[in-house]
Amino acid sequence: VAMAARRSGLQKEVLSFYRYCLRSARDKPQEFKEQMVAAVRSEFKKNSSVPKTEISRIEYLLRLGRKQLDRVMQDNVDFLSSVTVKSRS
Repeated sequence: VAMAARRSGLQKEVLSFYRYCLRSARDKPQEFKEQMVAAVRSEFKKNSSVPKTEISRIEYLLRLGRKQLDRVMQDNVDFLSSVTVKSRS
């Protein structure tokens, strides 16, 4: 029996937010839901290379993601447009 990997509080927060984003897509029409799930997966995959040690950057991305999700979940939103976040190096 393999032991589950231990995760930091921030890692748990990121995973929890990812699951929340995917669950939130259920409340949208089918076409939008598929688009939203694809966008969520793409954004998380794109940012998966951010080192665990860059805590402030991860926290920034979480705040940004929460704001974007709040906007998308408004009743009058029925499509997604592409948003690119430039790296703050």
